[in-house]
Amino acid sequence: DGSAAAAGAQTLVDAGVIGVVGAACSGATMGANAVLSAAGIPMISYASTSPALSDATAYPDFFRVVPSDALQGQGVNAVVAAHGTNGGDSVALLYMTNAYGAGLADAFKGAYEADGGTLCAEVGYDDTTTTDFSSTTRAVSDNGCTTVVMVSYAVDGAAIIEQLASDGFSGQIVGTDGIAEEGIATEMSDQSLLNGIIATKPASASTNEVAQTFAYLCSLSTDCAGGIFTAESFDAVTIMAFAAFTLMANPGITMSQAIAGTGAGWVGASGTTSFLANGDVPGAGYCVGTFTADATTVSYDCTQHWDPAGGLSTV
Repeated sequence: DGSAAAAGAQTLVDAGVIGVVGAACSGATMGANAVLSAAGIPMISYASTSPALSDATAYPDFFRVVPSDALQGQGVNAVVAAHGTNGGDSVALLYMTNAYGAGLADAFKGAYEADGGTLCAEVGYDDTTTTDFSSTTRAVSDNGCTTVVMVSYAVDGAAIIEQLASDGFSGQIVGTDGIAEEGIATEMSDQSLLNGIIATKPASASTNEVAQTFAYLCSLSTDCAGGIFTAESFDAVTIMAFAAFTLMANPGITMSQAIAGTGAGWVGASGTTSFLANGDVPGAGYCVGTFTADATTVSYDCTQHWDPAGGLSTV
């Protein structure tokens, strides 16, 4: 929540911090940035992907180790065209109305309509208050939609998937990075419903020793293995920590300058990071993963890759 994040940010300002890791959701980041940037305190988000955050004038001293969702929307559109029922000609869009959900939904809708498509149904919902999704999914069955694109987090995403199953929906579900981890299974009473669902998430760049070591150590921890944006969180924390040492070793520079310098070719758990002038990272395209699940096991495997230059390809 933006207001809660702003209040939390003020607490950090009062405590005298020189840098902040986070926030997670884009709306919270926007609220926190208004307070932190006014105090000259930079932040590095590990999960905020709203396209609006690319505006360095509106959100100064902001960095993120994940790419903007402006591109992910195009990637989801390519996945729908390739894997949607009947070529994705009858698509329902279900999305959270927060900054992340609305931004990514708009990006997908823009790409889908630019290709000549017309949405079969479009329903937004408040992820902080909605617990019964029967009215959210009703538009899918009422309009005979055969493919569902959902922009959600794990908790609400799991509830939507189960509600669609209860409604008798049997078409293709395409999700985004909010559900693109095996951890979503812990939110479901019947994890087998995940089988065949496709979800996109930012792809890791070429592997390195840090990424390999982190992946191994993460696999040994139940909390880490079932989490999302874990490698990105690790990178945001370590970049911030090393930037603090850079600041101390170079009197006269700002913390934002220290972060920008530290993040130039930073070899991290999520790949090699190089911040752009506006604090964004160019990213390495998107993993297009498919869930394989039954009552006892679940896996999420990146079977395809999408980027704006090469399009959709098998990996």
